[in-house]
Amino acid sequence: MKAIRTSITVMLCLLSLLAPKITLAAAQADLDASIETLKSEVVQLNQELFELEEQLLYPATTEFAVFVSMEAVDDFAVASIKLTLDTEDITSYLYTAAQVEALRRGGIQKIFIGNLKPGLHKLSAQILGKDSDGRSLKRTVVADFGKARASKYLEIKISNNEKQNRPDFAIVEWK
Repeated sequence: MKAIRTSITVMLCLLSLLAPKITLAAAQADLDASIETLKSEVVQLNQELFELEEQLLYPATTEFAVFVSMEAVDDFAVASIKLTLDTEDITSYLYTAAQVEALRRGGIQKIFIGNLKPGLHKLSAQILGKDSDGRSLKRTVVADFGKARASKYLEIKISNNEKQNRPDFAIVEWK
């Protein structure tokens, strides 16, 4: 009988020691779930703030953006692009080999975003790079365009001219 009492006492002691751990584990699981919910709410709030910031900084009536793409061009590697809008230099960009490869695989880079008043404007893009033989190549493309009270998107398109075996450069408007 004494052995049974001792066993029961030992079991009760063990249970009393384990009960806080079980409660603590349940509380930890609840806390982890609350943290995950809070994280997802913070991510959602961050996205909403980013969208609001974009709308405030670049309203649709004045938003202007320039993109860069390369289409089937394996024998030219862009090194840099310098953009001039009207008479003002607005941006320049130096490319790494990985960025050139991303453009070759179909990537499109947003090289500039800003505000622009409605009216007639002139965009000039000075493109520097190297051909497959390592020779430097410098081209300047110019586009005259009109900006209305809506967003305007232009793309500097580098494409392959198979007939002349060299790259072509153009500024095209997104419709």
